Amino acid sequence: MIENISPIWFYIAAFIFGSIIGSFINVLIYRLPLEMDVVFKPSFCPKCKTPIKWYHNIPILSYLYLRGRCAYCKGEISIQYPIVEFITAVSFLFFYMKFGLSWDFMILVLLYTISLPILVIDYKYRIIPDELSIGGAILGLIVSIFYTFKMPESNLFISNGLVDSFLGIVVGIMIFGGIYVVSFIVFRKEGIGLGDLKFACTIGAFLGLSSSVIAFFLSFIYGSLFGLIIMAIKRIKTRKKLKLLSSLNNLNFSSDYLSSIVRAYIYINEIDELKSSYIAFGPYMVLGMWTSMFLSGFIIEAFVGGEL
Repeated sequence: MIENISPIWFYIAAFIFGSIIGSFINVLIYRLPLEMDVVFKPSFCPKCKTPIKWYHNIPILSYLYLRGRCAYCKGEISIQYPIVEFITAVSFLFFYMKFGLSWDFMILVLLYTISLPILVIDYKYRIIPDELSIGGAILGLIVSIFYTFKMPESNLFISNGLVDSFLGIVVGIMIFGGIYVVSFIVFRKEGIGLGDLKFACTIGAFLGLSSSVIAFFLSFIYGSLFGLIIMAIKRIKTRKKLKLLSSLNNLNFSSDYLSSIVRAYIYINEIDELKSSYIAFGPYMVLGMWTSMFLSGFIIEAFVGGEL
């Protein structure tokens, strides 16, 4: 009976399923940093707090119908909501088209639902909620137990059993825990967040020893590259601020004195910002994890010439 159904309907179902999960991911992104319930509390407008009707909460479509405005207070709805829903829907459609209803599809859906909220929340708030990191590690171990006894085939570079998952967690704790301890001893401050350490356990649990080591290595590469870009952008912005001081020459009162004060203020602010700035590392860990999950075999073959 199922064989007679056109594949297009399965593609549509995967897209709709992805949009629904994308809507739930938006809930996680908004509520977890505020420590709000994500399961039982009904959806509501963040501005007027009015509960949202089900027909105003249809992924993607409701945003278009309401023209990005709350149906009650007419407050603007963040464009983040339809973007996350659409990207998730397209991603799930791609997962299904490539892997079908398989073990790989399930793993990708689980990791996507965990990793995308971590990426956005850590970028916006510089935190990784325990519900996602510790919960993800526990979920990864549960999946690895199933894998140990069932042994389904997989085209992804993920854990091959409970022992492998446990070793992945251990190496994550050793690497990120070591950085945390050394930084605290040497520099008297956290060189990496505890949330990153906990998320490393999630990556280790899902990917196992070999792939998680590659994921951590790639995350440091991504972090270094993007960190340099961010620093360059900050320097460019500072130079633009200083160029604005030239307009002070047109003032009629003590322009040199005022210019010196403003210039000193900008330099001091820049130094304080560079000293206190903290680059969220979670997004780079997510990038490293997804790269490793698909390309670990190629990376190992290219640089090591065999299995780790």
